[in-house]
Amino acid sequence: MSIPLWAMAQGDIQLITTDEVIRLSPQLKVFRETGNPLGLFDVKQRLGEFVWQPGDNPNYGFSDKGVWLHTTISNVTNNKQWVIDVAFTQLEKVDIYVLLGDKVLGNASQGKIRSNPKYRFPTLKLDMPYAQTIDLYVRIESQRSALVAPVDIQTDAHHEKINLYDNLIWGLFYGGLIMLALYNLILYVGLRDNSLLAYFGYICSVLIWQFVWGGHLHLLTPSSITIWASSHTDLIYVIIGIFSGLFTISFLEMSKSAPNSLIYIKICIGLLATLGLFSILNILPPAWQSSLVYLTSVMAITSFTYAGFESYGNQFHAARYFIFAWSILAGFALIGMLSLATVLPSNFFTAYCFQLGVFIEAGLFSLAIMDKSRHQLELEVEQTTDDLRNNIELVEEQNVRLDIARKDAIAASNVKSQFLANMSHEIRTPLNAILGFSKELHSDSLPPEKREQVSIINAAADNLLSIVNDVLDFSKIEAGKLKINNHPFSPNEMLENMVSVMAKSAHLKNLEFIYNLEPLPEKLIGDSYRIKQVLNNLLGNALKFTDHGFVTLSASGKERDHGIYELVLKIEDSGIGISREDQRKLFAAFSQVDDALSRSYQGTGLGLVICQELVKLMRGELTLQSTPHSGSSFTVTIRCNLLNTNLSLSPDSEWLDKKIIYFDPFPQSRYCGAKILTYLGATVTGVESLAYLRGLKQHYDLVFICVPNNKENILPNILEATRHLNTENAVLLYSGIESLSNRSDLSQYFSHQMRLPLTLGKLNTLIHTPEESPTDKLQQRLTTLPNAKVLAVDDMEINLRLLTTWLKNTNLQLTLAFSGADAVAQCKEHEFDLILMDVQMPHMDGLEATKQIRQTDLNLGTPIIAVTAHAFKEEQDKLLASGMDDYLPKPINLSDLIDLIKRWCLIADPINEQQLSFDWSLALKRAHQNEVAAKDILQQFVQQLPRLVESIEQANQAENYVLMQEKVHQLHGACCYTGVPAMLTLCSDMEGALKSKQIDLAKLRASSLKSESLNLLLAVKKANII
Repeated sequence: MSIPLWAMAQGDIQLITTDEVIRLSPQLKVFRETGNPLGLFDVKQRLGEFVWQPGDNPNYGFSDKGVWLHTTISNVTNNKQWVIDVAFTQLEKVDIYVLLGDKVLGNASQGKIRSNPKYRFPTLKLDMPYAQTIDLYVRIESQRSALVAPVDIQTDAHHEKINLYDNLIWGLFYGGLIMLALYNLILYVGLRDNSLLAYFGYICSVLIWQFVWGGHLHLLTPSSITIWASSHTDLIYVIIGIFSGLFTISFLEMSKSAPNSLIYIKICIGLLATLGLFSILNILPPAWQSSLVYLTSVMAITSFTYAGFESYGNQFHAARYFIFAWSILAGFALIGMLSLATVLPSNFFTAYCFQLGVFIEAGLFSLAIMDKSRHQLELEVEQTTDDLRNNIELVEEQNVRLDIARKDAIAASNVKSQFLANMSHEIRTPLNAILGFSKELHSDSLPPEKREQVSIINAAADNLLSIVNDVLDFSKIEAGKLKINNHPFSPNEMLENMVSVMAKSAHLKNLEFIYNLEPLPEKLIGDSYRIKQVLNNLLGNALKFTDHGFVTLSASGKERDHGIYELVLKIEDSGIGISREDQRKLFAAFSQVDDALSRSYQGTGLGLVICQELVKLMRGELTLQSTPHSGSSFTVTIRCNLLNTNLSLSPDSEWLDKKIIYFDPFPQSRYCGAKILTYLGATVTGVESLAYLRGLKQHYDLVFICVPNNKENILPNILEATRHLNTENAVLLYSGIESLSNRSDLSQYFSHQMRLPLTLGKLNTLIHTPEESPTDKLQQRLTTLPNAKVLAVDDMEINLRLLTTWLKNTNLQLTLAFSGADAVAQCKEHEFDLILMDVQMPHMDGLEATKQIRQTDLNLGTPIIAVTAHAFKEEQDKLLASGMDDYLPKPINLSDLIDLIKRWCLIADPINEQQLSFDWSLALKRAHQNEVAAKDILQQFVQQLPRLVESIEQANQAENYVLMQEKVHQLHGACCYTGVPAMLTLCSDMEGALKSKQIDLAKLRASSLKSESLNLLLAVKKANII
């Protein structure tokens, strides 16, 4: 047996629970006023006239007089704070009194025509004494609605919780209707369907009505608006009915689908409009007005539903949702009105069934609109399909024409590509000789005048090569064939190389070149060649269009998520600038800003187009800011992958706490130079005046003296000021056309003389012995070439003479052939270790010569290298597919030639002979300094090493060289992720030998595999890393 929520004891309602809503209505006695309104104490004296309400229905019918309700309550709980409310919002006046004897404990005067309510229901909060009987009096009065008064009592905490849930539910209700309204309004803007506009008005009127009926209006609006709206609820019903009728007429297209029902709906709309006018003018008594509005609304809903049936019978399929919607609303409205008329009991369902019906109806109306739109779309699609069928012959004819035009365009594109390939070959071939011999001459001892002339030839050839590359790159961009080749590179080395070249060019024009460097990672993964191409173009433009002032290269970056590093390169100049109108032309092909500039500054007009496309391919952005006559600023942002997080510009023990003076009259240059030294850990004092320099007395570890190109006239004063400085190391940094390093008299003042700007590489030469020059390195590498027989084939004598000049003092035995037929004849009589084959030759080209050489006995497997000026990857792939083993692009680079000969003649660099079996620092570097990851990778490598070595030996013994190459490739790949340099080199040699079918050499290398694996395992064990 369950415990009741309240208990009767001597006629009192005893409150014995605190976590439920207690319904008081079943225990309320009723007293109906018959004359003037009575006061509290008048009613108290007539307490004996109160009678019980038959049944549990809290609906006290319609009356223009007040009704009093009474009961007694006793609080036997420990809770003191209670809330009494009347859960009906349409009562105009509600007075609640709580008495303890003759003492009033609390009272509230509320209702929909009274102001300043806190809750949507009439509510009284009070403190109830323990175990004492109190009297509850409630007076209700309403002229325009039934006297429905479900009186409840609950604790204050429970009331607040219920109020929170109530607000949430109403929020969802209002939100759903508002979303439906906005959705249909947006649809109307696009479709211009009047039914959508009528439906929008219907939903808005429902929202207004519900705002009033739900008791929310008086919470948010002034009392004057609340009182007027509350006393004209029937007017809102009228508006809802009118919009419903308009929606029905427009949605069902009644003039076509339901002409018989149209007249009835128009009559209902007319009656509702009349009653609305009566409501505004207050012509009828409130009870009569409400009853007539309710009756007309029922008639309207019935006519709407009938119209739906008629439309559906006339094949208007969307009407099925319409019928269902009005049927549900009619049923729910009938339940609500019967409840108000006291025919049905008043409870939560009957109080809110109309709201539920409205919500369901709104959703079904939306479905009906969508179904109508879908049906109309189907009709339109069907009509369009018919039109397409009627015009199919025309479309097919046009498709044939388009196909012919497409084939013509492809053919034209192929002709253009072939033309560009031929042009590339014909220009690059003589360029190969020009560049090669001019560099050879430049390296010899020549008088200054002759050296300058050779430099001019070299620069002109480089410029011509740059133009050819721009044209070819643009062609690749048009064809969508420009590719990015990502690889590890050092951004600092790349930038330093660029600065060393561009600074000299700037100084030749009496410009200052400023290098503004921020800390950058030691290694990134990206296409350094393309980045240099972009920088070279932008810096070249800056130098070209700047006649005085400066050019600045700034480099910075920022680490992003997922191993991405954003490299930011900024090129600024003090040149002619670009107007806003001309900036739009810059990134168009073959475009320059105007004819005057085209005559003054020559160029193809392709550079910036190529730069922009390259930057896009590297997931970056190229932006421009410029002001005429003030200069320009190009900013390049490129996204690279981060390979090493260590910063190359960071505190260095060799520079830490060194006291340095940095004198530079040019502020921007002084700031950038001092900043680099500060990042290295030095204490730097920047100086711009000679007077300050003369006043320095304390000892300094290093003094930098900068002499810009426009300050050489004060050099004697600078020397005089420098003479008194207390330092053993003074460094002269200079710019300008003439090199101050040639002046022997300056050596008494300065220990080093360098060209501006200051870079990390130049600072390293102050601490360490300078590395060999690139020319000395190449000469040293030439001496390490093997004693191999090389056949060089080319129809142009100058190219063969260049090869002879380069390789004459090496161990190579170079044989020359001046045609394809000559090469084939040579290969029939002599065996060669390597063949360098030109591709385009008269009579017999390189491809045909290769085929015939492959049929000779002596050179069947000799590596044949295509020496080609073809720039397109498709041409290069075609050469490899024809039987050639590799390709060497023209113009030939000597360093690339040496690498190629060593690679195919399988001669390792001397440094490889001294490689370690195990190098823990290399393992850490390849794991990005993550010690845990490095150990894990090494552990896995050590575990799989014996198995792979055994597999390679077994394949070697079985002479299964395909399997052997596969296993060597697996081991080679595993070596790349940890620190095993000797094993990595050994696997590389073996894999190269197997690929070139040099089985004997592969077997020779395999004989060392077992011993090297044992040495490696012993070294790892000795290191005690894992």
